[in-house]
Amino acid sequence: MGAAGVAGWLWTSAVAQPQQAPAQQQPPAAAQAPQEIHRVGQVIAASRDSLTTTTPDGQTTTFRITADTARIGEPGTLKSHVVVLGVVHDGVAVATAIADQGAVGPDGPPMDYDLPT
Repeated sequence: MGAAGVAGWLWTSAVAQPQQAPAQQQPPAAAQAPQEIHRVGQVIAASRDSLTTTTPDGQTTTFRITADTARIGEPGTLKSHVVVLGVVHDGVAVATAIADQGAVGPDGPPMDYDLPT
């Protein structure tokens, strides 16, 4: 076999060898949609940026408080009873509204309370 034959054999074997497919990258995991959360309970800890509540059945939840968190009444004092609405982002409960329990339901002020007359 001459040099041309060896070159042809090398070229044929290189072309005939299946190429390894490049490793496919997994697409990034899609962010989970926020999950709504609603708690009615007693405040057991409070700070400027968090509020921890416990329910009568013993479930404890710590909520992150942001500048966008609405406050109704005087929520946030220790041992006060509150209603907290929020969302869970990446495992962190973020409060969207915190209300003193006395300010919601039939004990709360009427809808036209404190409107100009």
